[in-house]
Amino acid sequence: MITRIAHEAHRQRDQLLQSPAQQTLIRPYRLRCLTINTHRGQGPKLPFLLSKATEEEGQRIELMHETRAYAYFISDWLNKHREHYDVVALQEVFNGILGVSEKIVGKYRQRDHYRVLSGFASLVEHGVGFAGFRYQNLMLSQLPKLTEHAYNSVLPGKVFFLASCGFSLAPFLLKDTIIWIGNTHLHAYNPQARMRQARSIADVVRKLGDVPIVFMGDFNTVPPGMRTEKFGEGDIDRYNYEDDQTLTVLEDAGLRTVPHDEALRCYTYPTGLPNRTLDYIMFSRHWHVHNYGVLHDFTLSDHYPVQAELELNIRNN
Repeated sequence: MITRIAHEAHRQRDQLLQSPAQQTLIRPYRLRCLTINTHRGQGPKLPFLLSKATEEEGQRIELMHETRAYAYFISDWLNKHREHYDVVALQEVFNGILGVSEKIVGKYRQRDHYRVLSGFASLVEHGVGFAGFRYQNLMLSQLPKLTEHAYNSVLPGKVFFLASCGFSLAPFLLKDTIIWIGNTHLHAYNPQARMRQARSIADVVRKLGDVPIVFMGDFNTVPPGMRTEKFGEGDIDRYNYEDDQTLTVLEDAGLRTVPHDEALRCYTYPTGLPNRTLDYIMFSRHWHVHNYGVLHDFTLSDHYPVQAELELNIRNN
């Protein structure tokens, strides 16, 4: 299926480039991307965020939390910052429980908040989880989407033997070049399952060949060489990162990220008392990194977002 999508992307690119109205050649070969685990619109873990807040700031945080309107808050934030990002990857977008869609209990799904209110041109969605608890991984883009359908795949290894994880890959047009953007949310509790999931992603990445790829998401693992326990106050070590080679598996498939340190500036979780890195933007050899960092002033989820500005240096399609 990934080969068929690639062929369709090439046909669509050729048609777009021949169009008199095509404006993509005006764009630079720069890609500005962002990834956010939205925590199902439940917001940050309040005790962590309040632990270092002033009294006035604490009141504001608690009033916002009472509304439980974080899908709206995040959508509004994206809309206000949409000129700064070409593509956004979102994980854990709530989509229903016990077979009852959010559409039944509310006027709009969380997906619709992001689709309509964020102001981005296109949406790629992938449903994961299980019948008792459904959620989605979404990609929002300002770039021309080259195929109607993305490559969406369920990954091996279910959370608590019930909930499926998954990933998406979709082709977009950056100026005159096809680039592939990916989004995933990997297993939170089992490093062996997480590595199996990474190998499934790596297999598809290899099938695409030597093409520009950016792959984002909540990988639920710490960088190689970083501590795997004793994360300090604010959050117990509920996850197992011991002997986890998830990032190495993806690196062997041609994806890499920037060097990470055991430092606050790199930590993406938990909001309020950050003590580890779980969220990443990875990319193929075709990209040069101009900027990469964690947005610690964004406190609308239990994860901090990661942003990057990449320049396409190698164009081969």
